[in-house]
Amino acid sequence: MSPIWRKKVYEAKAILRKKRNVTPGIDTRTLILELVKREPKTTSEIAKELNMSYSRVLLQLRNMTREGIVGKTEQKPSQYYLTGQGQQVLL
Repeated sequence: MSPIWRKKVYEAKAILRKKRNVTPGIDTRTLILELVKREPKTTSEIAKELNMSYSRVLLQLRNMTREGIVGKTEQKPSQYYLTGQGQQVLL
């Protein structure tokens, strides 16, 4: 009997062009993108919903903001939202 392999599905926008991509970062960015795809959220809201540290979430949000994947509102507290840039879901 052959083993069953499960492929992870990543959001294409989780792959950064200007930084080295490592699996934990891609995993974190994919989870963040799934949340902000539904509605804009603050860093604290994202960290709480994903049960991750604030600093871990903020690092990935900053990386994605630099790449133009997510945008940030001017109004405080800042909320992050998905921009139109990017590709489709990768398998």
